[in-house]
Amino acid sequence: MVKLTRLAGECEKGTCPTVYAVDGTGDLIIQGHIVDDPEALTTLRLPTGEDAVRIPASLIRRIPSECLG
Repeated sequence: MVKLTRLAGECEKGTCPTVYAVDGTGDLIIQGHIVDDPEALTTLRLPTGEDAVRIPASLIRRIPSECLG
């Protein structure tokens, strides 16, 4: 079972763009709005099994620097 720690979010409660740390791995999970623009997806050339999400830049700035190593 994956244990997540909330690092920063656009709102305190509810479902909005949020960044989580995967405990014990140093990995991050990003919750955001799915990118569905065909031109952007063509540019990204995502492999099978990957997706892209869009989050506000301000959200990244709110992640504590000690969490990013």
